[in-house]
Amino acid sequence: MSRAWPVNDVDPDAPVIDNARRVLAVRIAEFYSFQPIVSHPELSEALHDMRISAKRLRYTLELFRSQFGKAGERQIERVKAIQELLGALHDHDVRIDLIGEELSQLMVEQSRKTRSDIADASPNELAAIAAAALRPPPDDPRRGLIALLGREHAGRRAAYAQFRELWDTYSGDGMRRDLVELSVTPLANRAGAAARISPT
Repeated sequence: MSRAWPVNDVDPDAPVIDNARRVLAVRIAEFYSFQPIVSHPELSEALHDMRISAKRLRYTLELFRSQFGKAGERQIERVKAIQELLGALHDHDVRIDLIGEELSQLMVEQSRKTRSDIADASPNELAAIAAAALRPPPDDPRRGLIALLGREHAGRRAAYAQFRELWDTYSGDGMRRDLVELSVTPLANRAGAAARISPT
């Protein structure tokens, strides 16, 4: 899991909204640092890290809900939707790995058994052993695992397609711009802050 980007410029004497914007700006930058991998469905670990960064962004928005108001609520719903689709994708990845490991173990065991059978077989028995190894019986658990693995891969492709469609929709709707606007101190506030610290 990727580590959270640090927020180094929090000022305990500043208004809450100022610090909220500082934290949010870092979380937005962290989240969008994963944008280049969006078009690469094969990068399972990076997509999982993107989901974690989406959670951090969402929790920041929720923590400072009262500071960001209705505009923040809209972004919470958007980030939550992305996070959930990436979560579904990750669930498929976990199941694919588990099924694949079980299938590999069964194949190793079957290979050992075939080797043992061949070692003990007479020349007349070799053809039958080879046929059994190449055409497993209908109740062989590998058949079920292979079918299950195929369904999980199909489900993963569908989950990725949903994620990509939502990502493209939100990108087209200006989600990143809207998030950045929440993190930027209004010009009037910046001018006031500058006046307070400027020498007289």
